[in-house]
Amino acid sequence: MMREDIPSPVLSLHAVVVPLPAQGHVNPLLHFADLLRERGFFITFVNTEWSEKRMLQSSKQFSHRSSFRFLSFSDGLPPEHGRTDQLGELMAALAKCGPVVEELLRRDHGSCSGVPPVTCIVTDSAMSCTLSVAANLGVPRVVFWSICAAASIAQIYANVLLSQGHIPVQVSEAKRPEKLISGLPWNIPDLWPTDLMSFYREQNESDVIFKALLYESHQSNEADYTLVNTFEELEGRDAISALSTNGCPALAVGPVFLPKVLQGEESKLGSMWGENESCLEWLDKQRTGSVLYVSFGSLALKSQQQLDDIALGLEGSGHPFLWVLRSDIAQGHTAVLPEGFQKRTTDRAFIASWTPQLKVLEHESVGGFLTHSGWNSTLESISMGVPLLGWPCLADQFLNCRFAKEIWKVGLDFKDVDVDENRLVTREEVESAVRDLMQNELLRKRAFELKEAAIKAVMPGGSSFTNITAFIQDMLEKAK
Repeated sequence: MMREDIPSPVLSLHAVVVPLPAQGHVNPLLHFADLLRERGFFITFVNTEWSEKRMLQSSKQFSHRSSFRFLSFSDGLPPEHGRTDQLGELMAALAKCGPVVEELLRRDHGSCSGVPPVTCIVTDSAMSCTLSVAANLGVPRVVFWSICAAASIAQIYANVLLSQGHIPVQVSEAKRPEKLISGLPWNIPDLWPTDLMSFYREQNESDVIFKALLYESHQSNEADYTLVNTFEELEGRDAISALSTNGCPALAVGPVFLPKVLQGEESKLGSMWGENESCLEWLDKQRTGSVLYVSFGSLALKSQQQLDDIALGLEGSGHPFLWVLRSDIAQGHTAVLPEGFQKRTTDRAFIASWTPQLKVLEHESVGGFLTHSGWNSTLESISMGVPLLGWPCLADQFLNCRFAKEIWKVGLDFKDVDVDENRLVTREEVESAVRDLMQNELLRKRAFELKEAAIKAVMPGGSSFTNITAFIQDMLEKAK
């Protein structure tokens, strides 16, 4: 995308952007904020202090941009709290932070000259504290969904599904035909109970995260505008429209990271981990489409026995692989690889603690992605034309995995992981699935088609590009 294709800037607009302080939520909102900055917005990115310390690289990267700045506030939790490891407690604490965020913005506005008045608050769908902030400041609250439209719809209607008895999810009965969730609005594909947020599974209704998610479900409907990080050609306009339960505009604006990729300006936006770029030199030496990329994201945990079977399955597949193996991925201890594994695979394996994922997926040698099916990873893989082998473990990942296989037809999965995320997937299963993925020409063709559609969506005249333009025009009208 050429910069001259971007509409003239409108520097009087000021978006305050407030993410949920977790890697998978910070990243897309940072990318979207930068798209708005490029279109003329002044950006104030509001993090928790804990999150901002972990994203120091991003802060440095934006330090030279006069129209992009970071502010932070205390989430009220003690320094030793696990935050994303205890997500329910974190969300409950954040829900009370409205007054703190409002005071931060008012104090900042009074002390800074040359900063435009706030036009809107672009808020993660799980940051209900921004409801009072937007109301008290008298600006629109723009709810941004960092998960796919289908998963967002399921979350919006969580309280309805609770009243209908679909929640809490009884996993042992989840695959019975009578349990299928049909009749969701706007022709949304029928859902299995296991497609819902995993935190709704057989939880006591007094569980902290269970209650927090139901509360956020209700508050996410209180939007003046709704945006979602997907594209119409993938999920359909009906799915996007269903995100508006109160009649407010609802638009698809993704993939929000892709314009920068097309401009050749990939970055470490929002990364909370040190990235090992030496893997790119290794990829340069591999055959086109031959490498399996393996990454389970920043939160997934695996037993040592499961890690052994993954390693031996990758070895047995015969395919080269790049494996992101976090030191903390093993439950309760540091990950250990089977004896002799690294020596036996040294000619066709690269193991790193973290990698620049977009650059990896964009590389011509990568032909498949064994993934935890997080939405960012799923959307990045689709946008780069790389087929998926899904292995979900929590949150919306189960829906993403099933939709990649059954609806979008760009992926494979492992049997019954959706009903037992802790079941041991054997080395034989891993080996067979990897071979199926890497040799499946139909998946490769479909992945290429979706890549082309994603690129078209974010280019000038494309659906997402046009939707962002419409959003900017609406914000201009509201700012008058």
